[in-house]
Amino acid sequence: MGRRSVRRESGVSRRSILRTAGAAGVVGLAGCGGGGNGTPTGEQIGNYPVTGDTVTFGFNVAQSGPFSTAGEEELRGHELAVKHINNGGGWVGQSIFSSLSGDGLLGKTVDFVVGDTESDPESARLSAESMVNNQDVIMLSGGSTSDTALEHQRVAGDAEVVYMATMSQIDSLTGQNCNRFTFREMFNSTMTTRALTPVLLDEYGEDTEFFQIYSQDDWGNAQRQLFAETLREAGWRFTGSLVAQVGTRDFSQYVPDIENASEDVLILNLRGLDAANALRTFREAFPDENIVVPLYTRAVAQTAGGAIENVLGTAAWDPSIDTPLSNTFRSAFAEEYQGGTASSSSSVPSGPAHVAYTQTLLYASAVARAGTFNPNRVISTLEGAQYGAGVGAQTMRECDHQSIRPVPIVRGRPESQQDFGRYFDLVKTTRDVEYSCQEEPASNCSLGGS
Repeated sequence: MGRRSVRRESGVSRRSILRTAGAAGVVGLAGCGGGGNGTPTGEQIGNYPVTGDTVTFGFNVAQSGPFSTAGEEELRGHELAVKHINNGGGWVGQSIFSSLSGDGLLGKTVDFVVGDTESDPESARLSAESMVNNQDVIMLSGGSTSDTALEHQRVAGDAEVVYMATMSQIDSLTGQNCNRFTFREMFNSTMTTRALTPVLLDEYGEDTEFFQIYSQDDWGNAQRQLFAETLREAGWRFTGSLVAQVGTRDFSQYVPDIENASEDVLILNLRGLDAANALRTFREAFPDENIVVPLYTRAVAQTAGGAIENVLGTAAWDPSIDTPLSNTFRSAFAEEYQGGTASSSSSVPSGPAHVAYTQTLLYASAVARAGTFNPNRVISTLEGAQYGAGVGAQTMRECDHQSIRPVPIVRGRPESQQDFGRYFDLVKTTRDVEYSCQEEPASNCSLGGS
């Protein structure tokens, strides 16, 4: 099925009609219905039951704004997953995804609609609501940034639709703001700091001063606090921080402050174009500066070019990871987008594409194993699921719906070695990031009952 865009329009969804009918004592609509494969049932939840020959997924990504490059990469991962669900290929039939047979999902063809978050929380909310209310999506995915993901989470919780978050990192998504309809594949900010701290200590020593620049939003502030606390506990000295408005183009205004800070390491808690612009500015002003970007994406590296040389950070996934599932994903992506060749960066998948592909297939495999689209049954199947997505063994934890997974640590390559979509050298993939359900942020999460 082809891509369909979401129309932002007011209207009453089928779900709202069913609820209204039930509340009014009218049983004609609410008392009938069908299961995920057409089996009659009286339960109505979210956009379940699904009727007809197709079932619709909703992909709400940044197609415009400062995070549009990552959003488009996510979308390619989503679309490839849908193709494999319907026609076979990729991970379908392998590992936990063996429940998928490549001929659709529970006898239905998977269709999808696409929305644009515009890299803005309010736009993301409106687009997500339209998908749920007007397009009857059974699953919502996307969220190229943390603030848009939090809006998706609220919509999904209110509408009782499963939300498979993509590139959001903020702890609160699977912490204090968690809800039982939200699942996250991407590692969170706590896992990022746990992964990077020992690498930074090995790289720069224990007697080190650091300075931070962070984005003026919830994610940036949370990142600043986490790194300040974690690195101080490790013995580093915090010399100060500066806040930058999201969408800042000119970072030269911050050069004098950094020059006066006398830091050994500069940490950029920035994303998207902001991170790329900052990297280029600070590398030009301070050629020998030790810079860390805690959350890398290929979009950042591609835009920053040679400025990423020797810059450490984490990435959702990297094409240099040599595992059977990673290699299968990389080959399937190249076949889909460049006819099987690796002649340009467009044929090499990125971290956001990998997360989106994983989340779409993870949801679909849970539906297949549950034998229904009923969100309650799908949620129960996802909880505690043990699986692999090419980076090592993972668990979708029951207590907070956070995937406990390995975290790739990467180092930026010199510009002369950046070719065919490869911008990083893989330093290591660490598993030393797990925290218990009794520790923050998981201890702040209350998912509620079924």
